[in-house]
Amino acid sequence: MSRFRWLLVQLLVMLCLFFSVERFDFGQKNIIDIHSFVYVIGAVAVVSTILLPAVARLSVSWLILFWLFIYILFKLLMSGDRSIWGGIYTYLTLTEVAFVLLLVFLAHQVARYYHQLQQMVEYLTVADAGRHLLKIADADQEIGREMWRSRHFHRALSVIIIKPDKQSMVKAAPRLVEEIQQNVAELWTAARLSHTIKEQLRTVDMVMEDQENGRFIVLCPEIDVQGANLLTDRIGKALSNQLGVMISCGVASFPREALTFETLLAEADNHLKMSDYYADEAEVYPMQQERLRTAP
Repeated sequence: MSRFRWLLVQLLVMLCLFFSVERFDFGQKNIIDIHSFVYVIGAVAVVSTILLPAVARLSVSWLILFWLFIYILFKLLMSGDRSIWGGIYTYLTLTEVAFVLLLVFLAHQVARYYHQLQQMVEYLTVADAGRHLLKIADADQEIGREMWRSRHFHRALSVIIIKPDKQSMVKAAPRLVEEIQQNVAELWTAARLSHTIKEQLRTVDMVMEDQENGRFIVLCPEIDVQGANLLTDRIGKALSNQLGVMISCGVASFPREALTFETLLAEADNHLKMSDYYADEAEVYPMQQERLRTAP
């Protein structure tokens, strides 16, 4: 937030200097005489970069090259009898170029940080995805209803445990989040994760937050273990593509593996631990093989 305020102040100061530089006569009359079209180019560059998200997403180097080309084009077409280079005109041309390019650079920085701030506000506003996300300790009634329905109608029901990798979560968090307090950052991350998970689920599926263990529980009526595995693949791809967060999952299905929600949760937890174990082994085994190959 402080970085955004500082960039905004820099842009405002630069705009003030840009539109009042001709008043600095340094004891002489009209020593700085900027061409009128330069003011138009500077204003259009700043406004378009800040207001148009597609322009703000472009690389700053491309924006600088584009507006430099526009300036040179207008300079050649509208200079008339006025020289472009030589004597005092050299300094005037360099001054015009410097102002336009600095304004483009600062406007791009402001637009980029504004986009990050806007994204943060959007996900903090989706507070019910984080602050009001159903906690597993408070979901006894809903869980009991779904378990009874599955038993009564002899229908499948699955439980999925989703545990985000903490290191990838830190990498996925925007730089802006690092400047705010830790509790707000955790709320934002939980809201973003749960929102992405919900996008991959059906209306009847229930997402619960197991805050104590840093994971999410998904209750999936009418889905067996094969369907649950397909669902975890879809959730994993969505979190990886959209947020860069990697997850590990454990799945258990009623009535194949357990008959109560507690035992389903325990079975899914066992599967989660096994997947974490094999993932660790997959990382360690190549290093062990390398040591064996290089051993004397």
